[in-house]
Amino acid sequence: METEPWGVGDQPRFLNQVVEAEWGGTPRALLRAAKAVEREGGRRPTRRWGPRVIDVDILLFGDQRVRERDLVIPHPRISEREFVLEPLAELGVKPVERW
Repeated sequence: METEPWGVGDQPRFLNQVVEAEWGGTPRALLRAAKAVEREGGRRPTRRWGPRVIDVDILLFGDQRVRERDLVIPHPRISEREFVLEPLAELGVKPVERW
């Protein structure tokens, strides 16, 4: 789904996708794997919410809740993003309420 930029408007539209997957490890291990995918995909540090080649977010992790400095699950802005809610609904996944 292609959407308008979120957070900072002076950049190209975003291409978004929600993927449901099974993971046998911990949320922390999944975060490490997601960051590795971003690096391998060419992501480099830039301004917050600025243009980037790839951005992998962990939206949900089953019914688990995590609240750490660099990892919050469910994603703290999940309910603000229609481009996330719509695909989740298509997958039959109902996002849980925030903290």
